[in-house]
Amino acid sequence: MQHTIQHILDRKKMIRTDRLIIEPWLKPCPVNVLIVTDGGLDFGLGDFGLSAFLDCLINDGRFYVNFRITLAHLRSNVSDQQMAGSNTSTAIVRRIKDFVFDDPNYFAQGMYDEVWLFGIETFYRNGNYNRRNSQVNGSFPYPTNSLSNNELNAIQQFMNNGGGVFATGDHGALGNGLCGAINRVKSMRYWNHYPTGNDATSEVGMTGTRRNDTNSAQFIMSDGTVQTSDAGTQFSDQSDDIPQRLELKLYHSRSGPFIRRSYPHPLMCSRLGRINVFPDHPHEGECREPLAAEYNQYPNLPSGNPLLPEVIAWSSVPAGNTGTLRNTSKAPTVAQRFGAICAFDGHIAGQGRIVTDATWHHFVNVNLIGLVEGGPFDDLTMANSTSKHDGFLSSPQGQQHFALIKEYFINIGVWIAPPSKIQCFNSRFLKRLLYSDRVMEAALSDPNTTFEKISLNLNYSIGVHARDVLGRLAGQCESIRFLYDIIVREFLPVLEPKINPWSKFAEPIKRFDSEVPLPAHDYEPILDIALGSLLVALRQEMPYYTEDKDKQFEESYKRVAASKVMSNIAKAIEFYTKESNGFTETLNIALKNLKTGK
Repeated sequence: MQHTIQHILDRKKMIRTDRLIIEPWLKPCPVNVLIVTDGGLDFGLGDFGLSAFLDCLINDGRFYVNFRITLAHLRSNVSDQQMAGSNTSTAIVRRIKDFVFDDPNYFAQGMYDEVWLFGIETFYRNGNYNRRNSQVNGSFPYPTNSLSNNELNAIQQFMNNGGGVFATGDHGALGNGLCGAINRVKSMRYWNHYPTGNDATSEVGMTGTRRNDTNSAQFIMSDGTVQTSDAGTQFSDQSDDIPQRLELKLYHSRSGPFIRRSYPHPLMCSRLGRINVFPDHPHEGECREPLAAEYNQYPNLPSGNPLLPEVIAWSSVPAGNTGTLRNTSKAPTVAQRFGAICAFDGHIAGQGRIVTDATWHHFVNVNLIGLVEGGPFDDLTMANSTSKHDGFLSSPQGQQHFALIKEYFINIGVWIAPPSKIQCFNSRFLKRLLYSDRVMEAALSDPNTTFEKISLNLNYSIGVHARDVLGRLAGQCESIRFLYDIIVREFLPVLEPKINPWSKFAEPIKRFDSEVPLPAHDYEPILDIALGSLLVALRQEMPYYTEDKDKQFEESYKRVAASKVMSNIAKAIEFYTKESNGFTETLNIALKNLKTGK
C-alpha cells in the first residue's frame, strides 16, 4: 500500500511539473515578450517592483500560452536583484541593463512578439544611463527626455509587422520619456498634465481636487457582504485588499433582427467572469481616445474611416478623498470618471495591437501584495496595518479580487500577441477539445459511427459541450473568438457583422421602439453544429494522437473543413430556413386572425 501511495504522490508531482507527460499534444505556444522599464521601477521585490506581476505571467499555467520573457531596464546601474535576480524561473530567458531599442543585439524585427513598457522617467540626462549619456562624434545620439528617432522607428516597424505593444505610466508626465513619443501610443493616453500644466487643476496631477484618486473605502461583494477599510481616506489604502470597481464598455452581438447578447472587451473577460476590479491609487494617469488631428497616425478601414482605438474601461473618483499621509492631507477630490484602459485592434488592418493603461500602479507590488513592512514607504501603525502589508492576499475577498486582476494580466499578453500566435492558440484549443476532454465520449456512444450517419442534433450537442468546456478553460470571450476564427470567418463571413460583438463592421441594431429588442432568430446553433461537425470529422481522421501527427493535424483540418463541415452547415441552414418559414407563416395567420377578430 505504501508503494501505491508514493506512486500517487509522485504522479501528482510529475503532472503538476510537466502536463505534457499526459497531454503531449498541448505543448503551449511560445510568446516572446520584452518587458522594459526605467527610473525607479524595477523587477524586484520592493514596493515599486514588478515581481508579483511577473509571477502571474510565469506561473499562470494556461495550456495554450507560454510567455518567454526578456527583462530590460534603461538604467545601467540597476542591481541584479532589481532585475529579478531572485527569480530562477526558466521563463525569464534574458536580462538586459542599459537597454536601447536601436541595438540589434537587444531589439530586432522577429526577436519578440510583444513589448510591454512601464515608464516612470521624464529625463534621461543623468548618471544612471551610461549609454544614453555617451557622446558620438561630439553629440548625444539619445535625447534628454524621450527615445531617439532610431528607437521610435524600430518600434514603429515592429508594430507595423504585427507586434503587440502595452504601455503605461503614472500621474503627470511620469512615463513620458519611455512612451510619450511612440506613434499611436502617444494618442491613447495623457503623457503629461491635462487639461493644463498646473498640477492643482490637472486631472492627472498629484494634489488637486480633480486628480484621479481611485482609493476605495469599501467594496460590496456579489454575495452582499461589505469590505471596509480603516477610518478616513489614507494614502496607504492603495495597499489594502479593497479594489476599485471598473465600469466596462459592453459590445453587442446581433443574432438575427432582434436577439442581442452583451460582452465586455476580450481584455476584460475571463474564466471567472467580467474583470471589473483593479488595484486603486491616490493619483492615477488617464487613458483617452485620439483627437481628430491625430487620426493620421492610424490606418483606414475599407470605408475610408480611420481604424481608431477605444476606451474600454473607466475608473471612478469618489468625492472627498484626501489621501492622508503622515497627518498631511490633499484637497478633497471632486467625483468624476476617467479612462482606465484604451485598446487598438491593429489586426483588422494587418498591424499590431496596442493597449494603454492609466497607471503601472495596477501592476506593482505595493498595490498588489502590500507595503514592504518597515520599508521606505511604510508609515503604518499596528492599528491600520492589518491588510496593507499583505495587500489582496490578506483576506479571502482580496484573493478573489486578485484572481480577476491576474486574468487581466494574462489577457493582455494573449490579446496583443501577433496573428500567427493567435492561430497557434486556436490549434491548441482544437486539440484540447479533440483529445483531452469528455466532449466526444459524452456525446458519441459509438465511435465507429460514420460521419454521415451522425445527426445534426448530435453534432449540435457536441458543439455546445465543446464551447462550454473551452469557456471554462479559457473564458467565454476566448471561446467566442475561437468560434468566429475557425467557423465564421472560414465558412460564414457574411454572419460576422451580425454576431461578432467586437466587429468593426457590425450592423446597427434596428428597434421598433425604445424597448430592449425581443429575442427572435439565433444564428449560434448553426455555429455549434459546425463546431461539433468539425470535431467529429477530425476525431474520425485521427482517433489517437502521436507526436508525428502535428503536420497531419493541420492537413486534416483543411481537408475536413473543405468537405464534411461545409456539408453539415448547408444542411443546418436548410433546416433552419424551413423552420423559420413555417414559423413566419404561422405567425402571419395568427396576425390575420387577430385583425379580423377570428
